[in-house]
Amino acid sequence: MKPLDPDSMTRFMSTLEKSYDGLGGVGCKDLIDPRLISSDDLISELVFSILVWESSIEHALRAVEKMSEELIDLNELRVCSPEELVAIMPARYPRTLDRCQRLITILNQIFLRENQLKLAHLREMNKKDVVDYFASIDGLPPFVSSRVILLGLGWHAFPIDDWLAKQLSKHDITDASLNITEQTHRMERLVRANDALQFYTLIEHWASDQRAPKASSSTRKKSATASTSKSETKSATKDAS
Repeated sequence: MKPLDPDSMTRFMSTLEKSYDGLGGVGCKDLIDPRLISSDDLISELVFSILVWESSIEHALRAVEKMSEELIDLNELRVCSPEELVAIMPARYPRTLDRCQRLITILNQIFLRENQLKLAHLREMNKKDVVDYFASIDGLPPFVSSRVILLGLGWHAFPIDDWLAKQLSKHDITDASLNITEQTHRMERLVRANDALQFYTLIEHWASDQRAPKASSSTRKKSATASTSKSETKSATKDAS
């Protein structure tokens, strides 16, 4: 295993700041109206994070748009078959069937525990209990739980998945010999708590361009604006019915 090198991380972040600083956040609430997914912002972050996992922000935004067009809410989603949900997802979405199976399974596990699709009670728990709660959900990737902890709850975490780890290993930030749980713990030690949000945000913007170099900040902003408009229309329709 390669030794941790905080200086390499600092230099890499300085390079990313020149290109990606100022693009804004990468959480669900930063990119769309989270009510487009759920009235519970932590559930919205969890679902959006599953859509970003082993993928990109652009893929996730398109998926939310398609889901909002075809499904009434997450309760309708959780009773879909994986194949039905695959048919709704955008074309050329990475790991589509696996992602859909996980999303349905995870939402149903939460519903069985809470008798509703809400995670607001996590705000009343300490970090260790929240980490244990997420770890007990079958099929929930560490990347997703880390994103919810960092972006939804504001605690120290560093989301990383296999694709992101491979990209960062090219710059000696991650160690390709480690599994994803080890990578996650390594990054949490490497990055200070005060820097985690900024560093992860820059890396996520950079990673989206590695997967889809033609995607620009304007593309993300247009998608976010369109999603917000659809959320307002959807809410108005529900109120009128």
